[in-house]
Amino acid sequence: MHVRGTSQLEAVAWSEASSFTTRGTLLDDAGLPIAWAPLTIQVASGSRGREVLPVPTSCTPPSRGHTQGPRISAGGYLVETNERGSFCVRGRADLGGATLRIEFAGSKLYDGTEQVFRVETTRTPLVVSALQFSPEVAEVDLDREVVPVVTTFQLDRREPAHVGVGTPELREGLTILLEDEAGRRLGSTVTGGDGRARFDVKTADLAAPGQGELRARFEGNEALSKATATQSIVRHAQVSLALSHPIEAGDPEAGIPIDLEVQSSRGPVEGGVVEASRDGEPVGTAMVREGRARLLAVFTSDRETSLPLSVRYVSGTPWWRAGQSLSLQVPVRGPGVWRQVAIGALVLAVAGWILGGWRRAPKPAERADEKNKPALPTGRAGVSVVETSDQARGWKGLVTDAHEGTPIAGATITITVPTFEGTGEVARVVTDRGGEFTMDAAVERDARLVVEAPFHSAHAQALPPPSRLSITLVTRRRALIEHLLQWVKRQGAPFEGPPEPTPGHVRRVARRVEETDTERWAGSIEKAAFGPEAVDEELEKEIKGAEPRRPPRGAGV
Repeated sequence: MHVRGTSQLEAVAWSEASSFTTRGTLLDDAGLPIAWAPLTIQVASGSRGREVLPVPTSCTPPSRGHTQGPRISAGGYLVETNERGSFCVRGRADLGGATLRIEFAGSKLYDGTEQVFRVETTRTPLVVSALQFSPEVAEVDLDREVVPVVTTFQLDRREPAHVGVGTPELREGLTILLEDEAGRRLGSTVTGGDGRARFDVKTADLAAPGQGELRARFEGNEALSKATATQSIVRHAQVSLALSHPIEAGDPEAGIPIDLEVQSSRGPVEGGVVEASRDGEPVGTAMVREGRARLLAVFTSDRETSLPLSVRYVSGTPWWRAGQSLSLQVPVRGPGVWRQVAIGALVLAVAGWILGGWRRAPKPAERADEKNKPALPTGRAGVSVVETSDQARGWKGLVTDAHEGTPIAGATITITVPTFEGTGEVARVVTDRGGEFTMDAAVERDARLVVEAPFHSAHAQALPPPSRLSITLVTRRRALIEHLLQWVKRQGAPFEGPPEPTPGHVRRVARRVEETDTERWAGSIEKAAFGPEAVDEELEKEIKGAEPRRPPRGAGV
């Protein structure tokens, strides 16, 4: 399976006298331009206008290394976007009232898209207009009552001179509409003399935390062409923790249950993990489901007392932001008099057994569900030996997610050894629906254990001796973010940002310093890490292989 991003076209067209112009931009779902992409332009069947288009000419400046202009192909035009994802075509024909279809067939990285729209009729040539968000609005804090949004209306000064193009009057008093990704209107206002339109967006009118879009739109007039701008955003809210009810005293070695309410200003939180810690050491974790979580805090205590614990929320997405940790006083009680009596009796029985030289009874079989109980999530990929035995033959154990602690079904565990041809396979098994596996094979010298899963990055290391194993893997999404963070550490300024730079931060910095390759690469990580589609091995390798080759920090010129 290969996961691809989506694409979107933003195009306009108009016809005046005996000529027409169509222009637009091809963007991906992160709002980044899709450069050097082939598009087809045709007159839609049955619409007014000529079915066969005239010889086209380009109205965008030529790009270095890409001199191919628009050309006739299969009854329409074949045109290529430039380095900013833009295109512009002119022709000598009156297409007023006709309907054009512009299509992007897709590529290895992006799904295709098309736009069908009517050619507007004008009496005079239109001045080409454009909208952009200034500054970019990459994140929206839903805990704020109002979020300011500013768009800037611009005129394309590369166009042939028209009367009044440079006059500020053309940019003043224009109505700009603002919508979300579902087309819900968020507001409308008019531009000032500087071409800016200022909105105060009420967050109550926005959708729930998650990924979304802001769309600004100008409908055009007799002198100016239509214009649109799309901005990908992340709507986020802060998470708060509270006890569902008072904590009941319990034996910490058996585990003390703690029920939590995990809420936000937008209601119950879905996803993520709550983690309890004592003196900085984790003592329990639990998944968050429908605004609730129940964790079992397990630790040791030598007396009955009330001990402090700290509980924090760990987000798995960028739209839930951890708030303050919850400080708790957990009542602790001892094991009880009868349990102490039982322990004393057991000690006496063991001592008598040793002194009497009795034959050791076979060790009772440990319950399988206790043996295979996942360890607390570590956040790192690795292989831990849980249990060893001189009589052990082969390997068994459990494969879990390094952050969520959930079992990974369908993971492949392979034992490999070096050969003259490269690497040879000794044994291979696949985990069941509970993430468990059993593998019987002879121990080989220099053998390695390789663990792979469809949506988790592979992990390899030296093969431990036959034993029970706990294996953790990191999702490919998280691996890509970690890959970006390591890249930023090597590069330093201007990409560093407190406390840890996000893909969106790197993308915006790259755009500001005009590093197109870095901007596109950070955008692809942002889309893969936070998009709705799963990330497979091929896409992970493709993104990592596209890493920009910049001189590292401190390198000479």
